[in-house]
Amino acid sequence: MKHLFPLFFIFLINTCFGQNTDSLEKIITGKAPAAKKMAANEALAKINEQRKDYRTALLYYHAAQDIRDSLTALQKARDSTSVKYNIELLGDVFGKIGRKAITEQTLLNTIETKRALDDTLAMAINYLNLGLLYEDQKHYAKALGAIEQCTQYARAIAYTDLQNSATVELSNLFQQTGDYQQAITWFKKHQELAAKLSKENSSTKIAALQTKYENTQKENRILQQQFEITRRNYWVAGIGIVLGLSLLLTYFYFQSNKLKQQNIATNAIIETEEKERKRIAQDLHDSVSQLMMAAKINLSVIGNDITFSNDVQKDRFQKAINLVDEGFKEVRTISHNMMPQALLESGLALVIKQFIENIENDSVKVNFLSKGFEEHFDDTIETILYRILQECVNNVLKHAKASRLDISLIKDDDNISLTIEDNGSGFDLTDKQKYQGMGLKNLQNRVNFVKGMIEIDSHPGRGTLVSVYIPVKK
Repeated sequence: MKHLFPLFFIFLINTCFGQNTDSLEKIITGKAPAAKKMAANEALAKINEQRKDYRTALLYYHAAQDIRDSLTALQKARDSTSVKYNIELLGDVFGKIGRKAITEQTLLNTIETKRALDDTLAMAINYLNLGLLYEDQKHYAKALGAIEQCTQYARAIAYTDLQNSATVELSNLFQQTGDYQQAITWFKKHQELAAKLSKENSSTKIAALQTKYENTQKENRILQQQFEITRRNYWVAGIGIVLGLSLLLTYFYFQSNKLKQQNIATNAIIETEEKERKRIAQDLHDSVSQLMMAAKINLSVIGNDITFSNDVQKDRFQKAINLVDEGFKEVRTISHNMMPQALLESGLALVIKQFIENIENDSVKVNFLSKGFEEHFDDTIETILYRILQECVNNVLKHAKASRLDISLIKDDDNISLTIEDNGSGFDLTDKQKYQGMGLKNLQNRVNFVKGMIEIDSHPGRGTLVSVYIPVKK
């Protein structure tokens, strides 16, 4: 029956619009209503797909989709995802510092760092960026591999927005390589995901993000224009300065500007990741958790109304309720790890205590001292400190083989200090491969983001001490 449905659909469409493809073509080229033209395009796409003329079928599918987008007055799905927003933001940042700033090796190194941290979200986003880079370079086989990896990771975390963007790119890539059958297959998957996203009513939030981003870009362009005008005025006023001094000042200016742009790129990546984590955590907490709780309640009510014929049926029904409950707890755990709700409500000290309770076991004894964080502090600094603590503790649990872990968090009038010390195996700081594999460069970037300082002291067999100092804003 599954194989007879497309033929029945074609027969039905041909009955409505004529008995041959010529009549359908006349509808498309004539003055028929848009809905009728869309149906005619879809019918011709199905006919050509049955004839195995996949290239022509794909053209008709795209034409029907264009009409559907115009009728529903929605943005195309490939332009309306939060991932697309992130990619455009990163693309704009890297565009300012030159295309050479983002390379294949840069993305591969980033992916390996995120893999060591089990950061599935970051790996999915970076695989998509890598695929787009390969596509620009016309390395289509590599591009397909990278974006398929992105699809797998996005599916693993149920990230529909990112899957939607990836399926669009896969359809385009197969079309460019001449595999039109695969292009149609991925185009249909894209349509299914786009319909799912529409039902979830997420377009309003995305549009708001996009509008905010575009407004920020306009303001940046105005500031850039004002800066250019001011700089030209200074050049005119200082034309009499000695040529040697002018060259020296120009040299220092470009060096400073280069460093500033590098900092902008790093900060933009960190801000984008944190915003995306917060958005996904909120969606999991507000949507998925509530749905699973509602499912559990409904199952419990149904169970009270059902008379089971034997204990086996009753046990199986109770197991189903338990599975829903375990799924609910798992979603809440994932949401908490990405952006703990208590961090937004009660502050850093409470979140760290909860984190320690989750990781403490018989093999590792954790001691925690906190002072000065009795009340909620700056959101950005608390989030950065929490991410640093997470990364350091994960390194200890994965690599150090420690039996004791001491954590100290102290805030006074001038500084915040965070120290994480273990009695584990330690490592050689001169071993760059080990250093990068543990994500320590990522720690340095986060500390730099809040104008802080980090010190790491470790030797093989003597444990590791990580000390972070952050100035308090006044």
